[in-house]
Amino acid sequence: MSLATVNFGLFHNGTHEQKKVAADQLVNSLRATGFAKMTNTEIPLDVIRESEVWSSKFFHQDLQKKAKVLNVPSPNPQRGWSFKGAESTSRLGKLDLDDGAFLTDEKEHYDVGPLHDKAYPNKWNEDDLPGLQEFSTNFYDHCQTLCLQIMAAFEVSLGLASGSLQERCKPAASELRYNYYPSVSSEKIVKGQTRRGWPHTDFGLITLLFQDTQGGLQYEDRGKEGTFLNLMRETEDEVAVNISNTFQRWSNDFFPAGVHQVWLPPLTEKQQAQKDYVLAERQSTVFFFKASWETSVGALPDFVTADRPSRYEDITALDYHKQMTGVLVKNALEAPA
Repeated sequence: MSLATVNFGLFHNGTHEQKKVAADQLVNSLRATGFAKMTNTEIPLDVIRESEVWSSKFFHQDLQKKAKVLNVPSPNPQRGWSFKGAESTSRLGKLDLDDGAFLTDEKEHYDVGPLHDKAYPNKWNEDDLPGLQEFSTNFYDHCQTLCLQIMAAFEVSLGLASGSLQERCKPAASELRYNYYPSVSSEKIVKGQTRRGWPHTDFGLITLLFQDTQGGLQYEDRGKEGTFLNLMRETEDEVAVNISNTFQRWSNDFFPAGVHQVWLPPLTEKQQAQKDYVLAERQSTVFFFKASWETSVGALPDFVTADRPSRYEDITALDYHKQMTGVLVKNALEAPA
């Protein structure tokens, strides 16, 4: 099965039959490929466009201004600005890394959590960027609502009790992230010590992705392990979605997480021949949808049978998040002086 583009407006506003068809199309694509695309999601197009504007404004500030909201690498949920190299997605993939390996990511990012989270508060600098907090809070709410609707689609398609997945995601613990990939030579990427994003899976439930038109995002072809296919944005209102580790755990491996990377965008023959060819800067906004912090991320009873016993231990979403974030920022925590 190829990756599906789902008119999610049918799930919102269609007949009972249309709602079931849209839910099945989405869920089947996510199970078969790890990914799907969605249109007519009820996130206004002007909001999607504005997210790109705010992302650009933030990352093109002076370093000193970004540093005012610095996220200090740790296993805790990330809040604020992370410098290039703070994460290495290679740590989340299947690469055989020894303790001395320091493969890096060519990206900066700015992370926003739920407004109510007092344990891990957000970091704003309204003096330099007035309006970013208001917009990001609004955009966060749009994305959280859409993700709950996607959980409802899973419930409809799989015949699960209404609300059984959605309630495990309340109160919100998701994260909104603005990504910035600065200009970099293709030669540097090909050398193999750094990438815009290494092959990896995310560790939430699902991830929403809003990307620009620069290209580079790829997802793994499950029929040919190690082969990646381009996932380009085709329309402005399009939202890509992928299955992540927590949903794989909940489903007892019934829904494997989608492996993806950010590699070279499609290049012309002339561009490929240029050793000093410089890739244009790239932006994306992602929403890591998470289970609520105290919810277990062990296998759910609906996916456990005598023939398929639970493959995952019970651990809270927060503890799992800290465990995985610790892996993700291991380079920054252990970088040589």
